[in-house]
Amino acid sequence: MYLSKVHIENYRSIKELDLTFDQGKNVIVGKNNAGKSNIIKAIDIVLGERVPDWNKYENISKSDFFNADTSEDILIVCELSKEHGENLKFSNVNNSAFFKVCKSNNEQYHVNDLSDIDRIFYFTSEKGSIDLDSGIYRKIWIGGKNYCKIDYDDEFSNVDRYALVFRARFEENVIKKDLVLLYKKDDEEEWTVGINANSLRGNLIQSAIIPSFRDPKDQLRINNYTWFGKLLKEYTKGRNGEGIKEALKNLATESNQVFEELQKSVCNDNIQIAFPNTSFSVQYNPDPKDQDIYKSALIYVDDGFKSELKDKGSGIQSAMTIGLFNFYIKHIAHNSGSLLAIEEPELYLHPHGRRIISDRLSEFIGEDENQVILTTHSPEFICCANENINLIVVKKDKSESKAYNLQFNDIKTRQILIKKQNSEMFFADAVLLVEGADKYILEEFSKEYGETKQVKSESELLGKNWLNNYNVSIINCGGKTELQKYVAVLNNLSIPNYTLADFDFFRNDLNSYLQFLGFNDLKNELNGLKSKFTFLNKGKCIDDVPDDFKKDVIEYLKKLHEINLYILSGELENFYFKKPYHSKEQGVLELICKTLCENRGITEYVNTDEFEELFDLFLKKCLKLN
Repeated sequence: MYLSKVHIENYRSIKELDLTFDQGKNVIVGKNNAGKSNIIKAIDIVLGERVPDWNKYENISKSDFFNADTSEDILIVCELSKEHGENLKFSNVNNSAFFKVCKSNNEQYHVNDLSDIDRIFYFTSEKGSIDLDSGIYRKIWIGGKNYCKIDYDDEFSNVDRYALVFRARFEENVIKKDLVLLYKKDDEEEWTVGINANSLRGNLIQSAIIPSFRDPKDQLRINNYTWFGKLLKEYTKGRNGEGIKEALKNLATESNQVFEELQKSVCNDNIQIAFPNTSFSVQYNPDPKDQDIYKSALIYVDDGFKSELKDKGSGIQSAMTIGLFNFYIKHIAHNSGSLLAIEEPELYLHPHGRRIISDRLSEFIGEDENQVILTTHSPEFICCANENINLIVVKKDKSESKAYNLQFNDIKTRQILIKKQNSEMFFADAVLLVEGADKYILEEFSKEYGETKQVKSESELLGKNWLNNYNVSIINCGGKTELQKYVAVLNNLSIPNYTLADFDFFRNDLNSYLQFLGFNDLKNELNGLKSKFTFLNKGKCIDDVPDDFKKDVIEYLKKLHEINLYILSGELENFYFKKPYHSKEQGVLELICKTLCENRGITEYVNTDEFEELFDLFLKKCLKLN
């Protein structure tokens, strides 16, 4: 079982948002304050360990309503999809029950559309309850209670999809919360409505949510319904009563024996690499009057100073929590797929530590057996070319959060993820794509350009650091043939982008670029030009084009500006006032070093007229300035 879709309305920064998730790794990226954390919080409300509609659980406050407008209900829908061949077991919830509804003529109550909120929540309303009591509708109880007509196995034997629908509304100065279960077969149009089905949430999918603010007391709560409580309870079976009282005399030794396998699993070799000389232990601090000794367990970490996990840094807390949950899923919970949602796993970790955590997440996923949803600003969790990734880019549009999906699930698209330095494009508001070393020239020239460029009004300058101020990335794609792949990815994620290429791109690679991106009219026009002017297959710069035909070529190149493509009149080397000793990228770096040593601007070494025109177009089309 895995979380396949989430729909959120009127929650915090989210007016309305639809998200699609895959099995395996799902990575949510975006700038700070874009709304990433609110997505995780919404999932936690519905699938977390606490009961969503329990009135004493303060999971919703007035400030959680979008723009603090309590006239619009908060709605969170989590759809779950069953994996092929997966069989759910319900033995651990046999002491529970829920009901579905049918009319007096035995016609079953269904919902056709998950957007039909009034119909979904009808029987949680006062009017719906009256209809049930009056006999217009009747309850059909399902579960393990002796009054149930149908057991769980029979009811869910052919069910492929489930939806948990949560609503919070503000009425009579009180926040009222409801949760409804819907389920159906894949080939069915109608959803069956289940009421009072809270006990089934953890049976459908076991989840652990780790927020950016790490608090082991909250993430590792010990009671009979949390995953950590169940893990400890399993390992202390048969050790209560007189035996444990005797063991109090040598408590530390007994604790280590009980949890020896758990300790070895959590503190494996990888953890030792990231956090050397670190050990983990579970120790009891029991109340002799309490027979459930597992509830008194405390986690200690010794990294040179032995103290409780809650007193350690976020990095080691993340590593331990992921390891514990992974152990629980593999050794205790054998029922269905599991979800681990974690915010910013890179917090307070050095690069190697981040990679260790990334490896731990991959280990938890296995062969797409489990699911991870994470938010991050770190390339270590994005640049994984050997595994499928569902990337979700979250942006702020005015005051609302918007999301865009792209699956990196084949070799060609995953190649883009190999270069870690390029992952910053997923966080950018706009991207300028270049073939290679042009990146360094443009970054240097951008400073001089910004110091004199007027924007919006004659009194306002763009500024020397405008690339950072406007969240712009210049990305080295690693060659002409790679440009089209990057454009396609950025377009799919709705990230504005502009491409720069040398003149030889016009000669050799433009045809495939236009075909790949679907610009067929421009492709046909290009073929027409090439059929007339055979020299186009040989010329290295615009000066190689005969004067009689140069006008046609220049006009065509200007048309390419409309599709955000700028082709230079030559190769980069043609723009040097004095060529450096080295060529290609080494020559560019030599030139940059020279500007620094001599304290002179790049415009004294390179003709930047065309780069200036490129930036003008970029400001207009991608940043909407001028």
